[in-house]
Order: sequence, then C-alpha cells, then structure tokens
Amino acid sequence: MTSRIKLVLLYGGKSGEHEISLISAASVLANLDPERFHIIPVGMDKEGQFYENDYHELLAYETALPVSTSKSRPFESLLKNGRLAIDADVVFPVVHGPLYEDGCLQGLLELAGVPYVGCDVLSSAIGMDKDMARRVLKLSGIQSAPYRALSWHATANETKVFCQETVKALGWPLFVKPCSMGSSVGIHKVFNMDELLLAVSDARRYDKEILVEAFIQGREIELAVLENQAPTQQPHVSLPGEIRVNHVDGFYSYTAKYLESGETDLFIPAQLDQDLTRQLQQAAADIFISLKCKGMARVDFFVHDESRTIYFNEVNTLPGFTSISMYPKLWQASGIDYPSLLNRLIDLALVHQRCREQLITHYQ
Repeated sequence: MTSRIKLVLLYGGKSGEHEISLISAASVLANLDPERFHIIPVGMDKEGQFYENDYHELLAYETALPVSTSKSRPFESLLKNGRLAIDADVVFPVVHGPLYEDGCLQGLLELAGVPYVGCDVLSSAIGMDKDMARRVLKLSGIQSAPYRALSWHATANETKVFCQETVKALGWPLFVKPCSMGSSVGIHKVFNMDELLLAVSDARRYDKEILVEAFIQGREIELAVLENQAPTQQPHVSLPGEIRVNHVDGFYSYTAKYLESGETDLFIPAQLDQDLTRQLQQAAADIFISLKCKGMARVDFFVHDESRTIYFNEVNTLPGFTSISMYPKLWQASGIDYPSLLNRLIDLALVHQRCREQLITHYQ
C-alpha cells in the first residue's frame, strides 16, 4: 500500500487578511482526501507563533479554523536547522497578504527544499505588486485602468499636490488601494477631495505604496487559471464569472465580500458572447504566462460597458478558497470539482519540486 503524502496546510499569519485565511483553510481541509494525504494543519497567529494542530479535531470547525486549540503543539519557527520544522512532503499555503503572497514565504519554503502549492518567488512578488504587474503586462500590450502611484515617503504637502494632480488627470470617482494587499483591504471609492485625502491616509496604513486609479464604467469579470500538467502547454482557463455589487459601498469591498455578501451577486458563468469570452480567456492565459505564474492564479478584469474594452485589474496568485470564493467556484462550473482541483494543484507542486531538485547547485 502506498504511504500517504504528508501535507502541511498552512494558514493564518501576520496579515490584514488573517481572518479570510481561516475561512479558506476550513474549506480546503474539508475537501482534501484523507486517504491520499496525511494532513497536518499548521496555524499562525498574528504575532507569528506557529501551532501544529490535530486534523481530526479541526474537522469540527466548518466555518473557520482556529489557529490553535488546547491540543495544539506550539513552535516558534517554520524552519529548524535549515529544514522545515515539521516532517512534510508538500506545503499547501492557504495564506494571504504581505509576507505570504509576495514571494517571502515561497523563498523560505525553497530554502527548506520543500514543495509548495502555487506560484514561485518571482511570479508571487510581481503579482502581489499591482504597480509592477501592470508595468510588466503593459510591455505585452495588456492595458489597465489609468492610475498613479504614491510612496509612503511623500510628505503631507507632496500628498496633497499628488491628489490634486491625480484628480485633474483622472477625474471622479477614483479608487484608492494599497499596492500590495488583497481581499479589498484598505480600498476606497471616493467622490471628492476630502474623501480622497482620508482614503489615501487609510490605505497607507496597510502598505508602503498606494495606487489611485480611474473608475471604469463596466462589468467586473474574473477567470481562474490552472497550470497545464504538461507545463510547456497553454494553461487551462475557466469559464468567466461576473460580480455584480448591490452593496452600499458601491464596489466589491471587504464588507461586500465577506461580511454582507448577500448584497453581491455572482454569475457563473458570466453572460457574455462567445467572442468576448474567448478574448477574456486568452488574456487570462497570456497574463499567466507573461508573469511566469505557476500552479494557479485568478485574473480579474473590467469590461467597459460601451466599448467592450478589456482592462486588466489584478492577478491573485493565492486566491481565496472559501465556500464563496470565485477560484474554486469557477472551476466547479468548468468541470473540475473542489477535491480534484486540490489534487491537481498539489501534483503540480510536486512536479516543480522535481524540476528544482535536478538543477546543479555547484560549478566545476
């Protein structure tokens, strides 16, 4: 009998998206195959403490996993003597935000020599930085909404001038967002200068750089991308899904996504004609390839109501896996159920690790 694959499910963390990670992890835990995997849940609290948890105990938590319980084994570092502190064959990171989605965690896991699900250091770092992702994709002819970036180094006067010049260039309304955050944390839709200045101040609490972006009057479309099991072949792209927000915030805010999700409608598949669907699927595949993504990504677009122009919004290299998250729902609608999706992602992680292990690390 083949022994089970030892899989660490990593969740929580020092991030503004900590709570979303706990919800995603509960869904992943419930859909992993216990006959194929020996599942080791590892929670991280907001101070950076790690806890090895009992798989069977955590199955009782259907909505969100606890970081720790009375049965947890605490430990201080994910690495011990240069290796993973827990004996594991692969790590499935179900974590979001800076340190976990931007290449830092991926680099640590590569130093430990352990396979991990999802994008590598380079694609994670570029994908997490909205400004850098857009710069790279612009070279491939992929356009995004007009925007301007502001560093946290800017003085109060420089910030005021920046806001005035941005309004002249982009008009109202505007979106203000941290450059490297997800789950709509710190994002604001603003309609006047007072709101803009307050939103800039709030967004800067989450990131060292922020973006102020023009509003696109159009539909919000998302597609899920899955790396081909033959890595030289085109990635698989799901049917498109559409988000229609009826929430008082006026956009897909954190509250609209997770706290008052009943005010948002998800249409899977989106009601689009075949030509536009093909254009979006090709754009998603091109973005995945251009950013050198591995494993998975969710690619978000705006489609202008009148011109039907496609605007790239962002790529999420560690998308949410909650029961309402678009990435697994899009694949379910496209013919891949949740457990099969997890299996494919883990298999891809093992393929990439075998490739890394074949590289020569010395020069003669």
